[in-house]
Amino acid sequence: MKLSTRSFLKILFTSVAIITFGVSFALSANVTLMWDANDPAPEGYRVFAREGSQSYNYDYPLWEDNLTTCTLTGLTEGVTYHFVVRAFDGDLESADSEEVSYTPAAVVLNQAPMAVAGQNQSVDEGTSVTLDGSGSNDTDGTIVGYQWVQTGGAGISINNAASAQASFTAPVVGIDGDTLTFSLTVTDDDGSSSVSTTTVSVLKSSSTDVDGDNVPDVLDRFPNDPNEWADNDSDGTGDNQDPDDDNDGMTDVWEITYGLDPLINDSALDADGDGVTNLAEFQADSNPTTAPANTAPDAPVIDGVAQIERVGLTPVLVSGAYFDVDNDDHYQSQWQISTDSDFSTLILDETSETQLTAYTVGEMVLDADTVYSWRVKFIDARNGASDWSQTSTFTTIAADTAGDANIDGIPDAQEVDGSTDVNENGTPDSLEDNIMSVNTIEGQTIVGVETVSDNVTLVSIKSLSTEAIPDKSVKMGFGLIGFKLYLQNGAKTATVKIHFSTRVPKDAQLYKYVTDSGWQVYENAAFAKNGKSVTVLLEDGGMGDEDGIENGVIVDPAGIAYTDSETSDSASLSTGGTSSSDSGGSCFISTGTNDLRALDSISSHAVLLLGVLLGAGILFAAAISDK
Repeated sequence: MKLSTRSFLKILFTSVAIITFGVSFALSANVTLMWDANDPAPEGYRVFAREGSQSYNYDYPLWEDNLTTCTLTGLTEGVTYHFVVRAFDGDLESADSEEVSYTPAAVVLNQAPMAVAGQNQSVDEGTSVTLDGSGSNDTDGTIVGYQWVQTGGAGISINNAASAQASFTAPVVGIDGDTLTFSLTVTDDDGSSSVSTTTVSVLKSSSTDVDGDNVPDVLDRFPNDPNEWADNDSDGTGDNQDPDDDNDGMTDVWEITYGLDPLINDSALDADGDGVTNLAEFQADSNPTTAPANTAPDAPVIDGVAQIERVGLTPVLVSGAYFDVDNDDHYQSQWQISTDSDFSTLILDETSETQLTAYTVGEMVLDADTVYSWRVKFIDARNGASDWSQTSTFTTIAADTAGDANIDGIPDAQEVDGSTDVNENGTPDSLEDNIMSVNTIEGQTIVGVETVSDNVTLVSIKSLSTEAIPDKSVKMGFGLIGFKLYLQNGAKTATVKIHFSTRVPKDAQLYKYVTDSGWQVYENAAFAKNGKSVTVLLEDGGMGDEDGIENGVIVDPAGIAYTDSETSDSASLSTGGTSSSDSGGSCFISTGTNDLRALDSISSHAVLLLGVLLGAGILFAAAISDK
């Protein structure tokens, strides 16, 4: 009977094992085994297991019950298990079922995605900016969501904020710029997310003109007012509306009527030398420029009325000696040059306190191969003015003699390579109409002058030497840059951008040199943050115009420099000047040359003699880095 039962159990159990499995949340694996029941039913079933190549230990079943399914827990991930089932009835036990095996897979937790908001950027105001989060990734899945949010700076509107790449337009900012910050949140297909941030620095553009007055915001004291751009006395009222621009107690209209300077506080001066100050004359409504019983000096005498020999482009105009019957001192001389014999169109109109009987015409004022007329008058210490001298003429040398054989406005010896792109806009300077570049004769670098405002044409540029400048307190790296502009359609001002092929020091400043008063810092200028350009506003006949007259032409030797700290503690320096001799000679005109020696007595109205401190390896009295 026992043998028959054992055989019965063995035969019915040979193909009953079916296996399923699962994984618990505790990072350990579970497996469920199922098999067909024996018929007739035995007392129960036993489950045995082994790992790998081990043998079954039939003395120790893993599970025993009368069910036909069981779940085994606590299995180790990555280990291969083998299972068999046996039926038993009392001490009788069947053979093994078919063997099944199971290897629990390792449970991998979801990895959060990596948000990458892209590199920090620096952009000009008004430009289109792209926020690029396409570098974000998810190592175990995919990114299904992007969200850009602004977290700091002037408020802007983000386009496509829910995309990998979003965009916006950089806002118009103040002179110091603004910093905008953004965060990017990315979400993966398992719901995990991460955040990254990026920064966009918005810089003030040198060409932005919000109020459309042709004065860039970087130079405009009133960038939102098209009728104002300057405030000479810094009282908060623009010069066009302010009745007293220098705040000296005398109205601008009154000062202009009597030839006083409305931008300089000259209230304590005595223009006519009568012992009464200009302010007292204003309060008494009297003429501040003519003292009672003053006799004007004699008109200057010039030998000859025509100059046959051709002269260079920086000739010296010479008059006879000064004479005043009242013995008043020689205070000023007014020099005029014109292409018309009646002086209806003035090329130069300069009144100088130092160039009294000899006047050196500055660089870039005259054109080659041109006939000019000139005259001069004397002004005494009590502001008495003589009659004009005789009108005399001279003819300048031809263009090829002047060193510009191709007549392109750039000296032949200073022409740059055709591929030069000093303003770094991707187009060679030679292919652009609004920029000219030269190789400097000092410092071995390249400087370009670019017009920024409308109705302005750049006609010539030239690198000038600094050797003849008597005042050495201002150090220059590669000389001076002179340029000439023509203004059209009634334009009164011109904005230019001077580019340097090498970064200039952070403490560099724009300087001008006035023969009568020496070196002065040119305040109306804005340096780019990268140190490779400076933007300056010039006024026809005003600051920065060599010819001293509103005539549609601006002539400006320009550049940058720094003050020698061993020479002066002040940013504004005075050369002390040297007056031309008042006596001797009655020469008509010095033939001069078109070289740079004439710079030792440059005219006084608004000449900018500016040097640029540039170039690795340039050594000055003070060691200043160009970084």
